[in-house]
Amino acid sequence: MNKYILKCFLCCFSVVLWSSCNDAEGDLLEPKVYFGENEFHIEVPDGQNEMQQDLQARVSSLHTSEVQVAYEIAGESLVSAYNTKNGTNYEAFRADRVKLSSETSVIAGGEAYANKVELTLSGLKEMEEGKSYVLPVRIKSASLPVIAGTDVVYYIISKPVRIMKAARFSSHYIKVPFQPGKVYNSLTYETLIHINTLGSNNTIMGGEGLLILRIGDQALPGGHNDWIQIAGNKQFHSTESFVTGKWYHVAFTYDQPSGKAVIYINGNKAAESTWDTAGFDLSAGSGGFFIGKVNGFMWGERPFNGYMCEARVWNVARSENQIRQNMLSVDPASEGLEVYYKLNGTDKFEKGGVWYIKDASGHGMDGQTNSLDFVDLETPVAIK
Repeated sequence: MNKYILKCFLCCFSVVLWSSCNDAEGDLLEPKVYFGENEFHIEVPDGQNEMQQDLQARVSSLHTSEVQVAYEIAGESLVSAYNTKNGTNYEAFRADRVKLSSETSVIAGGEAYANKVELTLSGLKEMEEGKSYVLPVRIKSASLPVIAGTDVVYYIISKPVRIMKAARFSSHYIKVPFQPGKVYNSLTYETLIHINTLGSNNTIMGGEGLLILRIGDQALPGGHNDWIQIAGNKQFHSTESFVTGKWYHVAFTYDQPSGKAVIYINGNKAAESTWDTAGFDLSAGSGGFFIGKVNGFMWGERPFNGYMCEARVWNVARSENQIRQNMLSVDPASEGLEVYYKLNGTDKFEKGGVWYIKDASGHGMDGQTNSLDFVDLETPVAIK
């Protein structure tokens, strides 16, 4: 009798299990609504005040009947969540400057995509150059289930910075007046460079013998004078070759808590290392901290030959997203920004017969310079 009951139980359990698997498979195959892309980047051309973009949901598998979809402009809470997730600080694009040609759309039976809705963005001339904004649009409702996590599309809207003037370096320098004894546990170096000629040890910025970012150390494998390197107490390099006549954004970060040291080229990680250094006194290099060349260095001043702008030093390790987002410009009031030389021809001044470059961060770190001059560029600085 017990064997018979057990046999019946196992038979029933198998039927239930088979039925559950079929239900689960059917649920996976059930048509659902979602956005095929979750992010679009829009650059606003200079002088343009209005732009149109398409908005279009789709179904995961074809459905025989018509599917109704409704959209809405999402609230600022989604902007905050996006920034937190991606390490960005985009502002919310103003909802009163957004218009949908229709708040609803239809996916015809047997079709994969909804009819396009036109999204009109206005007031673009009032956007601040160099700032980025985010506009989240959500699937408000649909006549089929919506796939969770794919119901929002983010439009990243930015107005590019037009840099039309830069500092020309050949045998020029800026000496940054870092306070002796002040230790920076974490830090970031970054700037835009355009190389005219490659030599040996082309100084970008830093303290010789301490922590310096440069291109062209002949001691590198193969004698590469076109690789970027961080050198001093610690050193490592990337193996990506630089070329003349092209703009690059270069950065170095050191995050003391994790020990991670990273070199970035054009906002992308190019090389990394792990260090155990507690911090750096940036005044302690040979003669101090320099941009462009190491003035008076006994083994050669190692000048950079080319153009440079947007030179910055931070007292924090900037994230990859933060670096990529702000290559051409940054808010001078940004947290952690220690020194900021725009090098756009507006920040050179004379005091007591000595020339200086103004520190745009407001921290009074004006840098002494020699005969540094500026050139008008034929085209705006662009990172490609």
